[in-house]
Order: sequence, then C-alpha cells, then structure tokens
Amino acid sequence: MSEIVLAHMPEIWRAAVATLFLSAATVILSTPLALLVAVLREFGPRVLRVPLAVFVNLTRAAPVLVILYFSYYGLPRFGFYLAPIVAALLGLVLSTVAFMSEDFRGALQAVPRGQWQAAQALGLRFHHQFLLVILPQAVPSIIPLYISRAIMIVKATSVASLVAVNELSGTAYALIAQTYRALEFLTVAAVFYLAINAVLAGVQYWAEGRLARRSRR
Repeated sequence: MSEIVLAHMPEIWRAAVATLFLSAATVILSTPLALLVAVLREFGPRVLRVPLAVFVNLTRAAPVLVILYFSYYGLPRFGFYLAPIVAALLGLVLSTVAFMSEDFRGALQAVPRGQWQAAQALGLRFHHQFLLVILPQAVPSIIPLYISRAIMIVKATSVASLVAVNELSGTAYALIAQTYRALEFLTVAAVFYLAINAVLAGVQYWAEGRLARRSRR
C-alpha cells in the first residue's frame, strides 16, 4: 500500500463506516416494512392493495438516484429539510422496500395453498397461521433473494455521495481528484466492498447450510 493511501486511510475508514451504516440501516428498516407491504398486498383489503401496488411499481420504475434527489432536493419544497445522510437513507429505504416486498411476496406465493387450509383447519388465527406455518416455509426461498438484495444495497450506497454523504465511493473519487492516484484508491474501495459482500455471502452460505441440516432431521 502506497504512502499516499496510508496518509488518507482515516478518511477511507470513516467513509467505509458510513457505507456500513447506510447499508445496515437500510436493511434493518426495510425488512419489516417490505414484509408488511408484501403481506398487505397478498392478503390485505383491496383498499390497501391497490395503492401499495402503485407505490411498488412506481418506485421500482424510478432509478434510486432520482428517489435520493427527491428526498434531498424535493422534500424541502414541501417544508421537510433532511440532513444528507437521512435523505440518503430515506431514498434507499423507499427503493429497497419496493423491490424487497416483491421478493417476499414471491416467496409467500410459493408456499402451497394447502398449507393455509391445514392451518385454518387447526383453528389458528391469521397471525398464528402466518408466523407458525407459512413464514417458516417461505424462509428457505427468501434467503438467497434477501442476501442478494443486501449486496445490492451495499453497492447502491455509492449514489449517496451525490447528496453530500461521504461514503466509500464518493470519498475515493474525491481523493482521486486531489491526488490523481486513481488505481490505488479505486483498489482500496474495491477491497472494502468485496470484504463487506464476502461477509454477506458467508452469512447466506451458513444460513442455507443450517436450514438444510434442519430439514434432514
């Protein structure tokens, strides 16, 4: 590692922490919201299904950068002024909820309808049917999609630099502009992204292995 990269490592570390924070916060906030949207679209009343379907399809059609720009530059027109990292997080969460809810909905639809009928025959309430019977059967098909979505979120945080968030990619480009050492700083940024996503891939491998062992019992 060159001396110039070592001299700027504190900035790179801070940027990596910002990337990790945005990624983790997006996943944590998006997961319950996406599951709620998926359940309401699949089993909720029509008065909720229609607007949620409109939200999901419009949000999936819009580039994440447009959503971030609206959060940062558009909301102030309506009196809502957000800090850059909050605006970036809001945009990432909105985009992620739209895509992740479709992942969850597909996994729920993959559970045979007979399982619902069997749970109803046992006299279980809807929330017990869902939590005890349907969701455990949907989890194995959700895991690969969920981890893939998390990896995409890590990469999507790179656009947060365009709304004044000093995340990993934006910091790397800023340092390149200062030092003209593109190869070194892009390599360091790539190593950080690879490390983060390798951990996520390891989590997927572990979770799938655990579920496979449990199913063989």
